[in-house]
Amino acid sequence: MLTVTIKKLHNSILMTPLLLSIVAGLMFATPANAAEQLPFKGTVQAFETHEFDFPNHTLYVTGNGSGNATHLGRYLVEYDVTVSLVTGGGPASIRLEAANGDAIFATGFGQGTPTPIPDVSMIVETYTITDGTGRFAGASGSFTVVRLVNRTTGVTSGTFDGNVVIL
Repeated sequence: MLTVTIKKLHNSILMTPLLLSIVAGLMFATPANAAEQLPFKGTVQAFETHEFDFPNHTLYVTGNGSGNATHLGRYLVEYDVTVSLVTGGGPASIRLEAANGDAIFATGFGQGTPTPIPDVSMIVETYTITDGTGRFAGASGSFTVVRLVNRTTGVTSGTFDGNVVIL
C-alpha cells in the first residue's frame, strides 16, 4: 500500500510541472494567423520619366529603380504619380518587389517642393500598404518616402520609414 501511494505521489510530482507548462503555454500562445506590426525602413534609388499634359496642368511620372529595406532585402521598385502642376502634388502608387518575387503594394499621395539647388525638388510621399504577394499577402501598414529628384536627369534617391503588418 505504501509503495502504491509513493508511486502515485511520485507520478503526480512529475506530472504537475508538465501540466503547468502546458497550461501556461496555452495562456500565452498567439493564434497562428496573428498579425505583427514591424518597422519598415529602407533606401530607394530610381530613374523617373515624365509626360506633360499642359492643357490639363498635369505631369505623369513613372519611376523604376531599386533599394534595400527591412523585410524585403534588396528589392525592385516601380511607382506612378500623377502630379498637378498647380499644386505640385497628387496621387501615387508603388510596388516593392523582393528578390524572391514577394511584393508589397501601396497607394498614397506625393508632394513636391523646390529646393535651393537648381532643378532639384524634394518629394515627400505618404503611402498606405494595400496588399502584397507571397509572405506579404494581406499586408497592411504605412510608410513615408522622402527623396530628392533632379528634374533634368530624372535621377532620384532617398529613404523611407514606417511600419508593415504581416499576417
